[in-house]
Amino acid sequence: MKLLRITILPCFLTFFYNVQSQNIADFTSIDPTTVQSASFVIPSSHSFQKIAEVGDALTAGGTFKVKPDFTAYVPIAGSSTNGYLSINSEGSALTDGGGGVMVFDINYNGTSKLWETTASEDLDFSGVAGTAANCSGTVTSWGTVITCEEGSIPDTFPPFDGYNDLGWNIEINPATKTVVAKHYAMGNFAHENVAIHSNDRTVYQGADSNPGYLYKFVADNAQDLSSGKLYVFKGSKSGAGSWILLDNTTQAEQNSTLTQSGPGDHDATVFNGIEDVEIGPDNMVYFAVKGEGTVYRFSDSDVLETAASTVTMETFVGGGASYDINDGSSTTSVAWGNGNDNLAFDGEGNLWVFQDSGNSFIWVVKSGHTQASPDVEVFGLVPTDSEPTGITFTPDYKYLFMSIQHPNVGNAANQTDAAGNSVDFDKGTALVISLGTNLGTLSVDQNHLNTKTKFLPNPLDPSRNLILKGRQIQNIKMFSLHGEKLLDKDYNNLNHIELNLQGYHSGLYLFKINDRQTTKLVIK
Repeated sequence: MKLLRITILPCFLTFFYNVQSQNIADFTSIDPTTVQSASFVIPSSHSFQKIAEVGDALTAGGTFKVKPDFTAYVPIAGSSTNGYLSINSEGSALTDGGGGVMVFDINYNGTSKLWETTASEDLDFSGVAGTAANCSGTVTSWGTVITCEEGSIPDTFPPFDGYNDLGWNIEINPATKTVVAKHYAMGNFAHENVAIHSNDRTVYQGADSNPGYLYKFVADNAQDLSSGKLYVFKGSKSGAGSWILLDNTTQAEQNSTLTQSGPGDHDATVFNGIEDVEIGPDNMVYFAVKGEGTVYRFSDSDVLETAASTVTMETFVGGGASYDINDGSSTTSVAWGNGNDNLAFDGEGNLWVFQDSGNSFIWVVKSGHTQASPDVEVFGLVPTDSEPTGITFTPDYKYLFMSIQHPNVGNAANQTDAAGNSVDFDKGTALVISLGTNLGTLSVDQNHLNTKTKFLPNPLDPSRNLILKGRQIQNIKMFSLHGEKLLDKDYNNLNHIELNLQGYHSGLYLFKINDRQTTKLVIK
C-alpha cells in the first residue's frame, strides 16, 4: 500500500508531543542538514498557530497585506494573554498593494489554549504623507510601536513638504489605531529597526544599506522621540570607537543623514547592511550586519552622551565561524553564513536570530555563548523561498510572534496547526509559536513528561537510524495515519534502541511505546 505523503511538521495533535522542556528555548536542534521545503520545520517539542495570512479579510475593511514583517505583541497593562498584534507590511501601495501596519486585537483563550483575534484594521498613514517598506521596529515601554521605513526616496509625492518621502521612523498607537508621528529628528536612511534604552531617551539604530552606519539618538525628553541629538559611530569593529555628533536641526540636515555620515564628511565606520539592533540583558547593544554575516555587540560608557563616551565593540556570533549543532543523534559543523537579520532576547537571555538568505534558519544563541566557548542551536527552518521576519515575545516569554514572508506560491505544506487549521505556507503568514504544552487543547500534561521516551532526530532523514531513549522500553508499535500497523517489536526493558526506517515513505507516523505513550514521527 502506498502511504499518504504528508510533510506535516510539529503542529499536529500536540498531545503526541515528546516534550521535556520548561521554557521556550529548551529544545533539541532540528537536523541542520535539512534544506527548505514546503513545510515549516521546528522541534517536535513546539507547536505553532496561524494568526492570519495574506488575503485574509480585516474586520475594519480591506485585507491582510503582502510581505508581513515586524510582528509586535503589545501587551495591555503588561498582560501576556491580552494585547494588540501590530504587523508591518514591507511592500508598497504603488507596486504590490502593501506598505503600512495592520493592528489586531488579540487574546489567549485559557480554555482552548489558542490565540483569538476580535478586531483587525489597516492603519491610515495619510496624515504623515503615507508610508511604505515597513520593515522591523520595536515596542516602546509606553505602549506604542515604532515602525521603520526600509528605504529612502526624496520629496517626490504630495504634499511636497520638503522632507524625504521615505526613510523615517514612524510611531503608532495600536490601542487607538492611530499614527502618532514621523520622527524626522531620528534621521533619514533605510531604517530596519530601533532599540530603546530603559531610560526612554536613548535609541540605537542602523542603516540597512551598503554603506550602512550605526547611529545613536538621544531624545531631549523621555518618551518623546520628536527632537534630540543624533550621533554616528566611528571606530573599530573589534575595539574602541566613539560617537560623532551630526547636524540634525534643519529639514535639510535631517534629510542628509547618510551624506553627513559618509566619505568626505564624518567618514564614519561602514557596515554592510545593519539589520536589527537589540539591547541585551547585560546592557550591551547587539546588532546584526547581514552582508557581513556577523552579530556585533558593544558597550557604551555614556548612554546619554552628556560627555564623550567610549564604545567598545566585538564580534558576538558569526563572522565566518562555524558551530557544532547536535540534533540529538549526531553533531554537524554548520557555517553561520550571511543573512542574520531580526534579533530578540528571550527571558533566559538567549538571543534568537532570524536568517534571511543562506540556510534561512532560526538560530538560538544560548545565554553565556562566546566565540571562544560557543553555544549555538538551530530552532527552525522556514518554507521554500521565504524568510522569517519580525519577532517579539509575550512578557512571560511563553509565546513568540513572527511572520513568514514571501514564500513560494507553489508551496503545499498541508501542515495542521495547533487550532486544527491546514496551512500551506504559499503566502505570507503571521503566527505564534510556543511549547506544545501551551498551545492547543490537546496539550501534554507537563507533570508526566519526564517519563517519556525521546525520538531523535525528529524529523528523521531516512538515511539515518531513529534513536529512542527512555526507561524500560518493552514494546514499540508504529502506525500509519490510516491506522495500519507497520511495526510491532518487543524488547527486554531497554533504555536505548535504534531503528532503521529506510523502507518507509516520507510523511507522518504514530508510535506507541509500551502501549501507553503515543508520539508522532516525521520522516522527511
